[in-house]
Amino acid sequence: MPTSPTPRRISWDLLRVVAVFAVILGHVTHQGALLHPELTGYPVRVTAQFGAAILLVISAYFVCASLRKGNPRRWLWNRVARLVPAYLVAVLLTYVITRWAAISFSGLPYPPGLTGFLFGVPQGPPTNPSPWYIPTWLDLLTNLGMVQEWGIRSASFYYLDGSYWTLPVQLLAFTGAALLWPRSWRTHRLTVALLWALILGPLVLRFLVFPPGTASPVVETFYYGLGLHRLHVFAIGIAVWLWAQRRLKTWHAALFVVAAVAAQDLQVFPFHVALPQDALRWPSTIGFAVLLVLVCVAARGPDWRFPGLARIAPAVTWLAGISYGLYLVHQELGYILARALLDLGLPGWLRLPLVVAAAVLAGWAVTAGVERPVHRWLTRRRKPEEPQVKDAEPVFVGGGS
Repeated sequence: MPTSPTPRRISWDLLRVVAVFAVILGHVTHQGALLHPELTGYPVRVTAQFGAAILLVISAYFVCASLRKGNPRRWLWNRVARLVPAYLVAVLLTYVITRWAAISFSGLPYPPGLTGFLFGVPQGPPTNPSPWYIPTWLDLLTNLGMVQEWGIRSASFYYLDGSYWTLPVQLLAFTGAALLWPRSWRTHRLTVALLWALILGPLVLRFLVFPPGTASPVVETFYYGLGLHRLHVFAIGIAVWLWAQRRLKTWHAALFVVAAVAAQDLQVFPFHVALPQDALRWPSTIGFAVLLVLVCVAARGPDWRFPGLARIAPAVTWLAGISYGLYLVHQELGYILARALLDLGLPGWLRLPLVVAAAVLAGWAVTAGVERPVHRWLTRRRKPEEPQVKDAEPVFVGGGS
């Protein structure tokens, strides 16, 4: 007998929205000024960095919730079909718009012809004292291939958008989950041991084998390129799911939370202080800890159907539904819009809401125009003309990430 679908929980939607807006406000009001000194003057400055890590924790939690419902290969394809097409479209749009904006903001002439505009090198020195980086064809190819992290330390190629680092890390984690899930040797004890290894192993490599400041660029490239510095967020997401399923004792889950918070602090601030290009250390670490505790509350407690929250639930649910598209398009394109508004003479208190509103609109466009329809098309079940096996059991497709 088919079961009724589980009602959507406002608690998870609210956590997603808080996390993604923490990312947006941090990038617009803090990171933007570090990359482009003219982008200042906002009424607030969010210097805490924790939103992306919490989004990955939530993603790992729902990996467990959805992967157990269906075939791992079909589940993995479902994730790829959801994430990759929207990412590729965002990369192409960001490249074209950034080429146009960076050349213009730097005071350089556009190379002639369409090919010149897309891939040519502008001639002459920039007339702007704060020129913008103009992306190249190699940046485009490496961003489409999601291998940006493997070239930035050698200055070979760069991220078109700093937020793109999460996608290859997620895809690696999803692939590992799909490969490990059906294994018969995956007992509860070994699973818990693996989670501790995911938290402690990268710390051993980074602080004992290769202490901060001593690792070669090659070592750092492999460390960051494989996403080892973010394994703890996936481990704690899985641990919270085990705890929510009553498969992990509360004291053990608390140890995982403490270890994950410590790992987050060490991985983001390996020198135990915030460097000039970093966010503030303690607001970042405390913010991560607070939201991680709220993730635990959402996982095992009742839904947050408070009177005031229930009134805004439709808006929160809508924003959560476009959070991935919003994440993809808010940073570099937001900087470009902020600079254009600055050139028009708009003050910071007006620029900030306009940039955020434009990011929401662009995120909705990517979600409604690319992510959802392409995902439906790629995961559409095609009925075979003559089934080879009759009366075969249906295969369930896992839920959303």
